[in-house]
Amino acid sequence: MNDAYTELPLMRLSDNGATIQKETVVKEVAVELHALNKQGHFEVYTTLLATPTDLIELHAGHLYSEGYIDQKPTVDCIQIQDNSGLQVLYDGCVTIEPRQRIVTSSCGACNHPNLTVARDKPLKHDSRFTDIEFPLLTNALELLTHSMPLFQQSGGCHGTALFSVDGSIDHVSEDIGRHNAVDKTIGKAILSNSTIFEHSMLLLSGRCGWDIVAKCVRVGIPAIASLGAFSSAAVNLAREHNVALYGFVTERGAWKVGY
Repeated sequence: MNDAYTELPLMRLSDNGATIQKETVVKEVAVELHALNKQGHFEVYTTLLATPTDLIELHAGHLYSEGYIDQKPTVDCIQIQDNSGLQVLYDGCVTIEPRQRIVTSSCGACNHPNLTVARDKPLKHDSRFTDIEFPLLTNALELLTHSMPLFQQSGGCHGTALFSVDGSIDHVSEDIGRHNAVDKTIGKAILSNSTIFEHSMLLLSGRCGWDIVAKCVRVGIPAIASLGAFSSAAVNLAREHNVALYGFVTERGAWKVGY
């Protein structure tokens, strides 16, 4: 049994007519994230529609990148509830109000209706991302796409990773949701204690919306490169916090919002 995908018999249409064939479909399930309430009991603070892999990392990244906690979590404070596998428990309290809705895989989480993100200190910038050599940028995203086995098998998920200026990528993650994949990558980096966010660029296989930029601002990632486009809100937030954005990156060029 695979946690990332399932194989379903589906109807396949072609010039030769209709046949029943086996198709690989990415799993999408409701994952409950729990934290301690004021009485010291676990309760759901948000529910994500996600692919049920790397759930410890998903929870760690979500806590920190959404501003639920001020300090990076450790691996010993997060556990998966044994009886279901889809309840992930954080042995601590959250600092913002729990969400009363499911965060779907097609949209990012937002507790900020005015689309602002506060930071105590300005982002630290790695100047090597400001004027990055274009071939290095395209090679990084190509390396990401080649490191996504679930997408290669199903064509139905997003991928993310952290790119270092030495040319390597780390913490590759895949999920049905873009923001979930980002949380997994951030969580892997946090729990590995091996990544300095200010010296990393986030790589995206899809588009870049406000929610992705907001996560990077909160954790201190100064640059983002995506194969897809960015939104107007993403551009505005990136300019506000001096995050370098590279969008629609292809061999023919890329759009840049830079500091």
